[in-house]
Amino acid sequence: MTFVDDVLGGRATLDDYDAYSDAWDQSPEDLGEFHDFLGLLWPEYAMWVEEHDVLEYVIEARRSGVRLPDLLQARRAEDPTADELYRLSGRYAAQWKSVP
Repeated sequence: MTFVDDVLGGRATLDDYDAYSDAWDQSPEDLGEFHDFLGLLWPEYAMWVEEHDVLEYVIEARRSGVRLPDLLQARRAEDPTADELYRLSGRYAAQWKSVP
């Protein structure tokens, strides 16, 4: 299970991120790429590096069954943070094209 899976399943909250980061850092075994361990797509992770608020929108997008840029675009008129994140998602347009 990943951090995103655990949040979606009610086994963790967004506030538990640090515990997952510590588990990855302190694991004696290779847990793979950090973004995979968290359950984030590469462009989601790239956005998170720049703006940590993106995690709540990632969770909302996954719950809604939509891609993150689509959720942000739909919410940007009434949500300044979504607008800012939507503009940020444009930096990763090439990576989003390869995401199903």
